Amino acid sequence: MPSHRGKYRIQTVADMTAVPAATLRAWERRYGIPSPERSSSSYRLFSDDDVASIRKLKELCDEGMAPAEAARMVERIAEGRDAPVESDPYEHICGAILTALEQFDPRGVERAVRAAMFLGSATKVYQRVIGPTMRAVGDRWHDGSFSVAQEHMASEALGALARDLLRLLDRETEAPDALIACFADEDHDLGLYGVAFGLIQWGLRPVVLGAKTPPAAIRHAVESIEPAIVGLSITVGPPAYRARELIDGYADAIQGVPWIVGGSGSEDLRESIEASGGIVVGTRALDEVKPVVVQALAGKLKG
Repeated sequence: MPSHRGKYRIQTVADMTAVPAATLRAWERRYGIPSPERSSSSYRLFSDDDVASIRKLKELCDEGMAPAEAARMVERIAEGRDAPVESDPYEHICGAILTALEQFDPRGVERAVRAAMFLGSATKVYQRVIGPTMRAVGDRWHDGSFSVAQEHMASEALGALARDLLRLLDRETEAPDALIACFADEDHDLGLYGVAFGLIQWGLRPVVLGAKTPPAAIRHAVESIEPAIVGLSITVGPPAYRARELIDGYADAIQGVPWIVGGSGSEDLRESIEASGGIVVGTRALDEVKPVVVQALAGKLKG
């Protein structure tokens, strides 16, 4: 039977998708998703396409996106269902961004980045598009095939994508705050957004201060919002004298709040950070970092 023909009753779909029947009715009424057919007896009949849309809408909501925004994203995904299917749409978008950068085509970069927003959840887009593309750009910059201008264009476009995705997420206003920022001499802040998406899933509300955040700024933020945890990122370690100064400054500014340091430059500073009460997670993946965060917060996280 074609995927757009209705064949499932509402309770069957509720069991298939783990979305209560009452929620399915509410989504249909408010957002037009799903859009089931009606039988001669006025029963809703859901198609395979409806089920796919419901599962995608639930996935996006579970990731923290507001239902209205998630519904709009699902509509855009549904519009492209009849288009030719790429073997891996994430790799296709990465390739499109890199090609546009090679051609120094800012409009092409913008089109590809916009398309990335509709591929899936914020975390998935970060893991499959933003992260891999920036690593490829970094490799090309290091080998001389990309200029500084191309690297900056990529950073700006992908940073804007990450910020837009974060704004779309429906963060719980009562959730504990998590303060995340880069070391004072650190320019690269894209990694903070990958962490932010994970924190939302774990029941925290990320507050992103961004690149080059000195200890004084961390102190002000800690005193103002009283975060449950502080996360710092560093990719290139500073000279030893500067590292010692910064680590002492952050440890003092954080005022006893649990703090975690990640990024490729954190391993070189492990001894000093741990001696000052911090926790080093290096370049571990988010699913490996979560147990560390859970332990640091002693049960304050959900799930």
